[in-house]
Amino acid sequence: MKRTALIAAIALLFVQQAVASPWLKEIAAAQKKAKEKNQLIFVDLFADWCGWCHKFEQEVIPSEAFQNATDKMVLLRLNTEDGKDGTKLSHDYGISSLPTFVVLNSDLLIAGVLKGYSPAKEFALSLQDTESKYKDFMKRVSDEPSIAKDYVKRLALAKEFESRAGYAQSESRLRKLIAESAVPVGVRDDAYVELAMTQMLQKKFDDARKTIAKFQTVQTKGDAYERSRLLTGDIYLQSGNAVGALTEYRAFRTKFPNSQYSRNVEMMIAQLERQLGAPRR
Repeated sequence: MKRTALIAAIALLFVQQAVASPWLKEIAAAQKKAKEKNQLIFVDLFADWCGWCHKFEQEVIPSEAFQNATDKMVLLRLNTEDGKDGTKLSHDYGISSLPTFVVLNSDLLIAGVLKGYSPAKEFALSLQDTESKYKDFMKRVSDEPSIAKDYVKRLALAKEFESRAGYAQSESRLRKLIAESAVPVGVRDDAYVELAMTQMLQKKFDDARKTIAKFQTVQTKGDAYERSRLLTGDIYLQSGNAVGALTEYRAFRTKFPNSQYSRNVEMMIAQLERQLGAPRR
């Protein structure tokens, strides 16, 4: 009797292990596993109300195409409304629509983003393309010493780090570009604005303002200068100072009446005036 019960318990254990979900539910656990196995993390971001998310779960995840495409990835599934990892990750990476799938490396640098539902084979091809582009990016990073004098490529690489949420990596490269005397003026100016943007995205608002103030001591005209003035308004807005943002956008409108950014500025002014109940002018 006892032997039979023991055999049944062992059999049940094997069944449970066989059907255990490969999907992790916490970022820390996924990071740990990715570091141990030197793998990318595939993140399925979903919400209970998202019909296409359920369709993806039912039709794409069980498919051979998906299983093969993610065979060497750590699988992480997060509810964007869980008030924990899912909510934080979707906020940090600016996820505004579902379903969205994010591929991360073990340091949570974005390897790629796929948006919307696709059938299994099509999705697998998109995922493979994303992985290929990430490998190309990493190759360019490893070859970075060879472009020491190619300032345009260095700026592009710093911008790509920013687009992949590698803000610290972007910031260090941009700081070098604005400090080197041989850097062309156009590249230097863009590097200043990108540096302030990167700092704003990290919520380092004081640092961003200081970067813009320093830039405006070396440049007082041109597209980058206009963007720096706009960015000042954005920094006010991101830091919760809507009044300061409105004042800055109005000042921009007065100083640059023919700017290519005028339409966007007018939209921001109108929106803030409605929000603050401020009189139009």
